[in-house]
Amino acid sequence: MHARAGSDDALGALASSLAAAPAPPGWGWPHLTAAEAGAEVAASWTLLLSALNFCFWQDEPRWRVNGADGYMALAHALRRAHDFGVPVARPATWASWSVGELGAVLQGDSGGAALPPMLAERHAVAAELGRWLGDAWEGSGFAALAAAESAMAFAQTLAGTLRLFRDVAEYRGRRVPLLKRAQIAAHDCGAALGAACPAGLGDRSGLTAFADYKLPQVLRAAGALEYSPVLAATVDARVELEAGSDEEVEIRAGTVVAVDRLVVLLRGCGRDVDAPLVDAMLWWRGQGLRAQPYHRVRSIWY
Repeated sequence: MHARAGSDDALGALASSLAAAPAPPGWGWPHLTAAEAGAEVAASWTLLLSALNFCFWQDEPRWRVNGADGYMALAHALRRAHDFGVPVARPATWASWSVGELGAVLQGDSGGAALPPMLAERHAVAAELGRWLGDAWEGSGFAALAAAESAMAFAQTLAGTLRLFRDVAEYRGRRVPLLKRAQIAAHDCGAALGAACPAGLGDRSGLTAFADYKLPQVLRAAGALEYSPVLAATVDARVELEAGSDEEVEIRAGTVVAVDRLVVLLRGCGRDVDAPLVDAMLWWRGQGLRAQPYHRVRSIWY
């Protein structure tokens, strides 16, 4: 095996550290909320954010918006477009965009990369989601969310209906559903809707960690995720892994297992947590982490 969850001692030490840490920041600027923009706008805006949220890693000069990079740059770009009157909360708009029109929305700061990586792939995901919301839900992101029995049920609907949300790996003859973007869409829409969140969507008990490239970096630095010597050398040398390879699937699956174990340990410490909350705690801890690099894969899944 190339990657696996770490030892009980390492996981216990990380849990103790997280137990003493403050809660991660809540949903705030530059994100839209139902309290600010109304439930329909917040829901559809956040679904677009989730559709475009993958694979930001690149060398300098990075793509940045308002000085932020990665996911936060994306949130700033969509908020900027909304504030300038671009109908980014209207699924019919995404379904009709050209790649160039999406690029205009995501234009980066001067002095950096003009656009994020994989723009054509982002366009394809947004267009597929926009068409589905138009055809199945009369263009209403909120209606699609309100029909879900739970957050995981909505994630499964996205993955089962839309090819570009179907994050299911093949591993030695087994299907491994990881569903990072589908799950985070359900989670983030609940956060954006706040008090307006439908009851079903508010049930996030079935969600796992959102297995990407940042969480494994944080877990590995704490010894809570272990790599084989060969995989460690490959990642540390910033050699790109093949999407869907055994190594990549094991890193992501090991991340989910490690976070589930941390949930159990933190609950034992008296913290009321679930997998998405522990995911957020680790993600924020990893901002600016330079101890070891993250694994590199060009993928639409995370």
